[in-house]
Amino acid sequence: MKLIYILLGCFFCYNSIGQITTFNKRMQLGDGNTILTSLEATDSYYYVTGFVRDTINSGKTTLFLKTDTLGQIIFSKILLDSFYTNETWAPSLQTNYDGALILSAYRYDNQLKMMGGVLKYNTQGNLVWSSFYTNPHSWNYSIRPDDVRATLDSNYIIVSSIHSPQGASDIGILKIDSDGNEELNITRGTIDHVEHTPCVYVDSDNSYIIGYQQDNLSGVNINYTVRSKLEKIDSLGNSVWVYQSPNTQQIHGVNDLIKSKDGGWVIASAWGSERLGATGTWSTPIQEAYVYKLDSSRNFLWGTKFHSDALTTANFQKIVALEDSSLVAFGTVVRLYPQPNPIYNIIHGRIVKLSPNGDSIWSREYEYLNAANSAYTIYDAERTPDGGFLICGEANIIGTGVHQQGWLLKLDEEGCLVPGCHLISGVLPTQKPAALNLLLYPNPTTDYLNVHYYNPSLQEDLSFRVLDVQGRLLKEYKTYDQSDKTYILPIYDLEAGVYILELRQEGALIGSEEFLKG
Repeated sequence: MKLIYILLGCFFCYNSIGQITTFNKRMQLGDGNTILTSLEATDSYYYVTGFVRDTINSGKTTLFLKTDTLGQIIFSKILLDSFYTNETWAPSLQTNYDGALILSAYRYDNQLKMMGGVLKYNTQGNLVWSSFYTNPHSWNYSIRPDDVRATLDSNYIIVSSIHSPQGASDIGILKIDSDGNEELNITRGTIDHVEHTPCVYVDSDNSYIIGYQQDNLSGVNINYTVRSKLEKIDSLGNSVWVYQSPNTQQIHGVNDLIKSKDGGWVIASAWGSERLGATGTWSTPIQEAYVYKLDSSRNFLWGTKFHSDALTTANFQKIVALEDSSLVAFGTVVRLYPQPNPIYNIIHGRIVKLSPNGDSIWSREYEYLNAANSAYTIYDAERTPDGGFLICGEANIIGTGVHQQGWLLKLDEEGCLVPGCHLISGVLPTQKPAALNLLLYPNPTTDYLNVHYYNPSLQEDLSFRVLDVQGRLLKEYKTYDQSDKTYILPIYDLEAGVYILELRQEGALIGSEEFLKG
């Protein structure tokens, strides 16, 4: 048995050479609220944008953040403006053709007039240029830019959700030159449906593929119509082709869109269904995370749905392709439990890997453990140059008075926050030595303890208990579903010393490990 442990120890030491750095950061900047919504990863730095409440008048304003590759903040800057309130919700940050960084944004003036457009920053976080526009239907209608891309002719294309004269929503497509002059301003919309939340892809021929959701969710109470639509337009705005998902399916939009090496299209979305209400005259729309692929002629090739129970809703927000054409999708899961449970609303992050044919390779979930309902939402994700993945979003402990905090998460190439999590995933606990069932990282730690445990039983309660060396209970966190998941425990309020983490299932002790709080 000792030989087995020695060999296992050598195995882990060997794999630690060249190991991709992982981290889990929560940050609170400005005046109490911080949300990270978009990021750009380079070899040496990570650039992150979002918004905060500024410390002068508590108004919402844009945040620009630069960190090193360990997630340590180098600087943060907020965009102070006495005339406008600026917000950057969309995951659109990208490096421009001139090395600057651009992203979509919208703003309100002092009379609450809304405009949408683009911000341009240098790498030191200074705003060097901006250009904003009103809703093409009317200046007093809302406009929310959801994506922006630099075009191959050094211009910009901005796609937005815009309020329509019919009281619904259309898609606005705006192309501007590098000085902000309009070159193209067109809309897409129908009378009996709403169109919203577009994204855009710039193809190699400088054409633009716009994806968005079309639905009647606000107009009926049952038998909903929800479709994803793709349209290719040329640089002059002429329609080249249109794809629409089948009317027999409820496909909740095009949250992200990439082109595969074979010329096909891969879409991050959600599969919709309805949960019938008590009277039978209304239903609640629910979603399951969904990825699908079309070939170069827009024929459906495959779709992969990640099943959830009837009380769960989920989607994918971002998708990236790897060198071998496999895919990694990122999204958020919302799980509800019966109200008697002390924690009945848990929102957490999910990352999955799929083969080029859509087969699921692995799925990871990341859940913070709290004594109250919690929301940890993913907004953007990107492959990092070292082969890992960088994710940003927000952390919010619901109903406790804890303000929104920025969430920055770095994973390795296996989607692991805890190194080695892929070595026990999908393996029954009885098939592995006990020491490998419960993985803690980092250990020693200072603020959060990340715990990976694979539990194949989804019906039993799981309890994480932190004890001192005398066996006194200091903290206890419960959760109500288990899968291939990493649990994140806050321990920043503990004094420095040695502690014991116990894992109990239905009250029975099933594992324990020591950890050191620095």
